[in-house]
Amino acid sequence: MELLTERLRLVPGGPDLVRDLWSVLSDDAVWPWYHREKPTYDQVEGSARAIGEGWRRDGVHKWIAYDRGSGELVGRGGLSRPPLDDDWGQLRAFLPDESWARDHSGWYELGWALRGNCRGRGYATEIGRAGLAYAFGELDAQAVASCTRRDNASSRAVMARLGMRPAGEIVSDGDPYAVSVLLRAEAAAGPSPGRSRG
Repeated sequence: MELLTERLRLVPGGPDLVRDLWSVLSDDAVWPWYHREKPTYDQVEGSARAIGEGWRRDGVHKWIAYDRGSGELVGRGGLSRPPLDDDWGQLRAFLPDESWARDHSGWYELGWALRGNCRGRGYATEIGRAGLAYAFGELDAQAVASCTRRDNASSRAVMARLGMRPAGEIVSDGDPYAVSVLLRAEAAAGPSPGRSRG
């Protein structure tokens, strides 16, 4: 499902957009946050296939983001249903002990990655807002979680601007990742002291 925000066109990712996904994930401002080494084109092709499969299976995954005015490739971002592996399974500790959290039916992960020349322009917040609106409006999500390496101050600031509350940390590949969460009831209540929507 393609979405339009104030400044962005968000197109569902997949194999047909692998070149653009490669341009994002191999950008020197992006890949060090996700990998020890720059990903190969074959690895990004695998990611593009997984994104396309996520859209077919779950009705949601990451979008490729373009500037509506110029057509410039901005980044990728949006929602996905995280696998319950040793890494992502840790996120359940920050969700209510309810059936939708235990059976993985009612929550999603929200993320974004912007090319270096597109940072500092509010695009990540715009992608994040679109993702939260889609999660709670279209997918009837009960919660959205987001995580980033502890030292990624920019992404943590975006989470705060989105009204997500810090929930704790997980460890992935030996690195600490800060986790923020927004529950459906919190999203419906709007901003409160300590949570910013600016």
